[in-house]
Amino acid sequence: MLFICCATSVSAQPLDTLSLKEPLSRLQVLGDSILKGNSDSIRAASHAQFSILVDSILQLKGSEQLSMYQIKALSVLRSPDKKFILYNWMLTSERGNKYNYFGYITVYDEALKSWKLTKLTEQQYADNQEAEVLRLNAQNWLGCIYYKIIVQQVKKKNYYLLLGWAPHTASSTRKIIETISFTQSTVNFGVPQLKTGGRARMRMIFEYSSQATMSLRWEENKNMVIMDNLSSTDPRPESKGMYSLYGPDMSYNALKFDKAFWYLSKDVDIRNMGDTTGKKGEVKKLRITKKSDQ
Repeated sequence: MLFICCATSVSAQPLDTLSLKEPLSRLQVLGDSILKGNSDSIRAASHAQFSILVDSILQLKGSEQLSMYQIKALSVLRSPDKKFILYNWMLTSERGNKYNYFGYITVYDEALKSWKLTKLTEQQYADNQEAEVLRLNAQNWLGCIYYKIIVQQVKKKNYYLLLGWAPHTASSTRKIIETISFTQSTVNFGVPQLKTGGRARMRMIFEYSSQATMSLRWEENKNMVIMDNLSSTDPRPESKGMYSLYGPDMSYNALKFDKAFWYLSKDVDIRNMGDTTGKKGEVKKLRITKKSDQ
């Protein structure tokens, strides 16, 4: 009851008239319990309180000014053009066999000169290939922890690309390249801007062994997204889609932005980042549609 009263009190007052030191300290304690709790029940109970308090704080006018850097369980990512902020966290259960993702996005409305907060609700997708071509929104979001926002501009219009990381099961991890756009009233995940061969994709999903590490990074000086290529350690055809066997194979692919689209080049030489003459816009499904990166 004391916690609920505290959350209600926080959300009822504007940021500039209230010290948030105590609520933020409470979030830090709850976040540590989510990350380090000894049982599913402890983590779930802490998460329930954590979610209420995060919601209460983000509802405050001016909450976009908070860094929340001290809350290790919460990822806060701001777009380079300062147009939106992503808040993400995850809850682990069943001894690492299950992961659930949660989040909010706050977007600056130029017309109203104010920020609009939207809750992200996760929808889980078992088929990576199917999920790569879906148009999604805040109500059926493909959950993950975003760690990079890339902005490219064409004729004064900004195009956004998100890089995300998502432990999926005890045996596999996903990394995600996501496109995002905004209308006056909605957040849209999935813009057909990824030219990877065949029809344009809304996003790219990479899934690989949880024992491996896949690099998916933005190289600003070369204006490219560089990623490890993934392949199975088992050459048999029946191993296709068994992602616990997938990992980096010492080759690399790259996405480069050109005239409102991202084009994939395969087998790039990372020693000479200017060389992206590998096959452009053509991807082997085995290597791209079923992988994640961290």
